[in-house]
Amino acid sequence: MKQILWIALLLAAFMLVCGCTQQNDVPHTPIPSATVTPAGSLPAELSSSTPNTTLSLDAGVLLISFHAAGAQEMEIGFSNVSGAYGETESFSTTGPYDGSLVFGVLQKDNYLLNISGTGLWTAEVSQYAPDGVLKAPLNLSGNGTEVPPVLYLEKGQYLFKRNETGSFVMDANNSYVQPGFGELSTETFKFITIPESGDYILSVVARENPASWAASILTAPTLPALRPGPEIPENETPSA
Repeated sequence: MKQILWIALLLAAFMLVCGCTQQNDVPHTPIPSATVTPAGSLPAELSSSTPNTTLSLDAGVLLISFHAAGAQEMEIGFSNVSGAYGETESFSTTGPYDGSLVFGVLQKDNYLLNISGTGLWTAEVSQYAPDGVLKAPLNLSGNGTEVPPVLYLEKGQYLFKRNETGSFVMDANNSYVQPGFGELSTETFKFITIPESGDYILSVVARENPASWAASILTAPTLPALRPGPEIPENETPSA
């Protein structure tokens, strides 16, 4: 995930579900001061009262499942302790909302995770594990920031369409991330090339949640082979 849809292409997002929520009034809760715990392992739990943790992680994909108790602004930051690598996703909720998103863990290291919000929230952090497999061609829809079931894509070229900025597709080992739709992108589609057959993740980041989105991953149409044109004798000039 890249700052966007990054939103997953990565995917992203690298897609699904639909629902509706009702807004409840939640009193403003000041963000507590940072509290960093010693390097720990997964799964881990965070909340508006304990918003930070340091994790010792192997390379792979980190899944964050969160619950916002009401309308609020939220931000999730993930970086290694050296600060050489980092990503931040920001979004809002219009009422109680359950969502999920993924971050790529580039290499074995200690990482900092910080979640902030202007209301009450809880989050569970775990290693991403596929839950069901979908196969292209796919027409998907969803309801805000979420990570759909893993996608199996054959090696080749695909048409990636969406109506939501902040989408990307990445492989399940986080070794390859497709070019995603930028946060301010006006593109509605792009062609992506899958280098190897395997499992891929779509991640979608909606700026406001819940917010309906739709995405499709379709096999790219095959263009007909070019054929030679009519032969023109050397002593003739083509007519205008």
